[in-house]
Amino acid sequence: MTASADLTQNLPLTTKAIAFDFDGTLVRSGKTGLDKGIHIMYAAYLACYACGFRKYLHPENPEKDTERMLRAYLRYPGAPRFKQLAAIVNCLVNDIPEAVADATSLGISKELQAEYTEVRERYNSLYSELNDIAAERYWNPFPSVKAALATLAKDYDLYIASGVTQDILEKDMLHHGFDCSLFKEIHGGNPAGGSDKGEILKNISAKGYTEVLFIADSNLDLVYAKQAEAKFYRIRSDEDYSRLLDTIPAGFPNEADSWDFTEEEKKIFFDKTIHLINAFLEGKALSKTAATEWINI
Repeated sequence: MTASADLTQNLPLTTKAIAFDFDGTLVRSGKTGLDKGIHIMYAAYLACYACGFRKYLHPENPEKDTERMLRAYLRYPGAPRFKQLAAIVNCLVNDIPEAVADATSLGISKELQAEYTEVRERYNSLYSELNDIAAERYWNPFPSVKAALATLAKDYDLYIASGVTQDILEKDMLHHGFDCSLFKEIHGGNPAGGSDKGEILKNISAKGYTEVLFIADSNLDLVYAKQAEAKFYRIRSDEDYSRLLDTIPAGFPNEADSWDFTEEEKKIFFDKTIHLINAFLEGKALSKTAATEWINI
């Protein structure tokens, strides 16, 4: 199930291919599907608080920091985890919700630049731990997805193009009982934060298919599809799989219009994150298990 070094090898067996994102597409991330965004912001805040980046936080006004983190996250849903972190840190430091290439672009001292490695490590560890607990307790495949994959695999080459790191992706595929033999290739990111979905999609398209369809759940995924000259189909609920099977015999659908998070979704992101941060600042930090329970109340 490992990624091949050269995706341009092995000519396609069919003329059309379908690539799937994983989180939010094959597996619903919790009660609202918003767990990972909350995990990202909470883990980023605690990572910054634990080192010199604390100087840029406002413990007396955590709402300000939460608003900045949310503004940054909303620009990068579905992006590799360290790109999301880079945008959040840049917004906390400079009030600019843009991902930077490295710490030297943050306009901070060399001492703090060196500490950014610690921020990344702390963030990565806590984010992964929260995801692991939530995945075990609250994340499940969409009810119709496995049958839909088996049906689609009869006529199309199937791929996974995920930003989840390769090791975690493979573990999660097995944990959730997906039939990996249905996929021609399964590709995630690397722990350093590279190999994002855009690159994976471009390599799939380069194989020579007449059409490629990317099935995913975020605006950034739509951008990746357009850059790879692939069509796009958005998953919001289980019903979208039935709709896909009904429409795909007439040709690949292409949902080319972007969308925004709803105000209700933004409120969930903010309220759940600020609750966790306030508990932490009051010396009553929730355990990782309790945090995932709170998010899924």
